[in-house]
Amino acid sequence: MLRIENLQKNFGAVKALRDASLKLEKGEIRALLGANGSGKSTLVKVLSGLNRKDGGRIFLNETDIQISSPAVSKKYGIAMAYQDLSLIPELSLEENLVLGSEPGTSWGSLRKNQIREYAEKMIEVLGIQAAPDTQVKEMDLSNQGLAEVAKAMYTKPQILILDEITASMHHDQVERLFTYLKREREKGMSILYVSHRFEEVYAFCETATILRGGISVKEVCLKETAPDRLVYYMTGEETKRESPDTPLCADEERKLLLQVENLTVGRQVKKVSLRLREGEIIGIAGLQGQGQSEFLRALYGVCAYQGGRILLAGEEMKIRSPKDAVKRGIGFISGDREKEEIFPVRNVAENLLIVEHAMKSLFSYHPASKCRKAALDIMDRLQIVASGTQAQADSLSGGNQQKLVVGRWLSRSPRLLLLDDPTKGVDVAARGEINRLFQEMTSSGTAIIYSSSDNDELLEIAQKIYVFYEGEIVKELTGQELNGESLARAMLGVTEEVPGDE
Repeated sequence: MLRIENLQKNFGAVKALRDASLKLEKGEIRALLGANGSGKSTLVKVLSGLNRKDGGRIFLNETDIQISSPAVSKKYGIAMAYQDLSLIPELSLEENLVLGSEPGTSWGSLRKNQIREYAEKMIEVLGIQAAPDTQVKEMDLSNQGLAEVAKAMYTKPQILILDEITASMHHDQVERLFTYLKREREKGMSILYVSHRFEEVYAFCETATILRGGISVKEVCLKETAPDRLVYYMTGEETKRESPDTPLCADEERKLLLQVENLTVGRQVKKVSLRLREGEIIGIAGLQGQGQSEFLRALYGVCAYQGGRILLAGEEMKIRSPKDAVKRGIGFISGDREKEEIFPVRNVAENLLIVEHAMKSLFSYHPASKCRKAALDIMDRLQIVASGTQAQADSLSGGNQQKLVVGRWLSRSPRLLLLDDPTKGVDVAARGEINRLFQEMTSSGTAIIYSSSDNDELLEIAQKIYVFYEGEIVKELTGQELNGESLARAMLGVTEEVPGDE
């Protein structure tokens, strides 16, 4: 059905695609895999008409086609749900779902009943938690992601491309989405799925094409390929199974750093209490919207809290702003790079040193040579791939952008680091590198609260997991309880064994 041969795309001196090839049959669900910077997003943007190819050929049903714009891509029956979302925040959900393909009458007016009917159908099918007339900016990221898919499906495409669309979704939402899309596949639709979540790739896809350095290096049948081999094809390196260099010390040997007592944040967080020791990593788990993000942001001074106490090293704190938090040695990293972390049109050095500069006097002098050296040191330590310290941040791959966010906290050595899904949308290799950095930081005493939408990631890195359900901590998992089954139960509010489950 779709065949790509020797695709090439350059951005100045950077060769994003060198020799990319891919086949997608009718009714096939194929994964497109690769490390950050491998060319995945560039390839799908060529197919969607956002980027024009510099070489190679694209065939649709054996016809050589030229995709020069999103409108032309849509004409060929290709639709794409974007990781960065193509929704307009100020418009309603139903307006966004038909944006660019609005049904109209011969008199030029919109068929509002038809628009409302489609919106209500997709809300029910995908479980979107919003009314048709809800402004998109009032919806959380997970529901915006579902709306992005619903928008792509409005044109009834032959080929649907999903670019990291599940990065902000939780397991229940992903399962419902996959069930819907598999039904559409049975009707003949083909799907190209870009994701870093191997669990989803194996659950949803049958085959995979793997890119490395802008080149297609392998096509595999997923049933016959182990995850370790996928990592090898993506990176060119065998998977290393290493334990942390610094052994974890017993709780009683660590000093108590943070005490949270009965913290209440609006209606989202209800009398939450927890304790954290120096050098410890604790996890926060829960389905989407159970209060995890609001809890972390209250500790960082972004969300006001209405009750409870926060004590750092035994001293009660009133944190009214992020600047208050940073002064007390608290750092924060969000996985929502575009909205909360990266300054896209600023350069690499500015992004890496923003915290340092923000905490100094307004009239402080920052010598260019000193800033460049500091930025280069961090780039070298984190192995950030960029053309230099002056490269614009949005020219970097997603994984390297997230390393910029991590890098800005390295020089400050925070006492407490708050992480809200920090590796969202980052490939497996970069995720491992970033999490190793977090573990290194704990060896110097930094304590970490780690919230993640990926249960396996939490189980790998956390020594204790607090599970949020409807704004409360319903379970504290330690020791042998740190397993997938116990975690999944607690996330659904089931905190005791159910008779007959054995």
